[in-house]
Amino acid sequence: MRFKTGWPMVILLLTLSLSQTAEALRVAEFMTICARSGTACEQVPVLNAYVGGGLDLIAMLHEETDYIEPVYCKNPRTLFDVPAIIRFVEKHHDGNEEKNAMLLVIRFLETHGGC
Repeated sequence: MRFKTGWPMVILLLTLSLSQTAEALRVAEFMTICARSGTACEQVPVLNAYVGGGLDLIAMLHEETDYIEPVYCKNPRTLFDVPAIIRFVEKHHDGNEEKNAMLLVIRFLETHGGC
């Protein structure tokens, strides 16, 4: 099976593999990956993995610990719609370019989470 990675994913993976420290993915970088992908943002594998991994961590913290206040009350099976969340990030990126992209994922959950 052959994957379409494209240069944005190659550059991101190379940067991560050469770096000794991990930095947060900023909204500007998220949007750059979208723009350079040549496809709809919601179809970019690295962005799906980024959002999906974030949702997994948020769900674990929400369900198993008291570490964070609830950011969603709806069933995660219906709320955790990765393509919808990526479209939300695309729509709300203006003015947030230097912020951690995961903050817009949290904002999606707070807006649509039913609490």
